[in-house]
Amino acid sequence: MSTGTENTIVVASTTGAPVAAAQTVATTVAPAKKDGGFSAKPTVGELVEFQLTGLLVVFVVLGAITAISGLMSWLLKVLAPNQYYGKSKP
Repeated sequence: MSTGTENTIVVASTTGAPVAAAQTVATTVAPAKKDGGFSAKPTVGELVEFQLTGLLVVFVVLGAITAISGLMSWLLKVLAPNQYYGKSKP
């Protein structure tokens, strides 16, 4: 149910610069985020953490692809050994 009043956000600039040049949405919102993610100017530690997380994700996916390929190879050996070893049927 609407009461007729709306929430508004007022951005004030203490310098004479226009608001668009002084602050953007990213610089206004980012410092308030305390539960993770990057700040407006990430530190070297945050960047290293981001790189290591990405590297870990890549290795996990490559390991999963390797495990799935190994499982498929094993299944083919067990279920259809003639096709696996390339032997023709007599």
